[in-house]
Amino acid sequence: MRNILILISLLAIVSCGKLLPQTQTDYKIVYEKADSLLILEKREQFKEESLDRMSFLLEKIGRSFIGTPYKAHTLEVGDQEALVINLREFDCTTFVETCLALTTTFKMGGYTFDSYQYILKRIRYREGYIDGYNSRLHYFTDWITDNSISGYVKDATQIFDGIPYENNVNFMSTHTESYSQLANDTSAVSGIKAIEAEISKRQYYYVPKEDLNLNEIYLEEGWIVAFTTDINGLDVIHTGITVRNGENIHLLHASSDAGKVVVSDKTLVEYVMGNKLQTGVILLKID
Repeated sequence: MRNILILISLLAIVSCGKLLPQTQTDYKIVYEKADSLLILEKREQFKEESLDRMSFLLEKIGRSFIGTPYKAHTLEVGDQEALVINLREFDCTTFVETCLALTTTFKMGGYTFDSYQYILKRIRYREGYIDGYNSRLHYFTDWITDNSISGYVKDATQIFDGIPYENNVNFMSTHTESYSQLANDTSAVSGIKAIEAEISKRQYYYVPKEDLNLNEIYLEEGWIVAFTTDINGLDVIHTGITVRNGENIHLLHASSDAGKVVVSDKTLVEYVMGNKLQTGVILLKID
């Protein structure tokens, strides 16, 4: 399991049109047989839809996980940073990552477990390399930057009259007791601080929730939505996928309140307006 073989053809068809060599072949993967079987099951389920637009395929794959249990901290497994593959339970971020990784893998013609784990690693880790805890894209705005560079997502927030987002992050370095890896390894904190400083220098945009209703008619299904917050030092508090129910856009997400993956009863606008901790949204396209 430590030496992962990736098909040469997969490497040559990345969405940004560049060859991304798989040079790191010595890292730990944590999964159960049920996870590999689920990947094969999804492959068969969506084989005919592989020619759909990516946004349509993302929505369909996301909906196929409705009812899957919610579980917090799904990536905190063991003392060594590992590529955790878990399609049996999600937190809000791993749900989005899993759906995006499956969509991208299938659209690129990759249908093997190795193909999927390569794409997931590229999405979850900075420049696709696992090099300890700090190589994981913990802050979602950092996740957006890295995956925008690689071509997996495109920030469409400014299309919706997004305004500059004051994004000064320091939550992890100031709440180390909430992160077992940082609490147990104080040497990692300095690295996190450096990452936070770099993120805070970047310019991001968001649509304040009070303005989202003005753009509601332009929202589409199959987009990734990140919810900004006014919690000091934190950038994004929740993530999900836009889906269409009738004429309105709703939120498909791994919900801690519902304890599983659900489609929100409220529209996306109603959902964000009803949450005091959410200040607005960042909208990401994948087509």
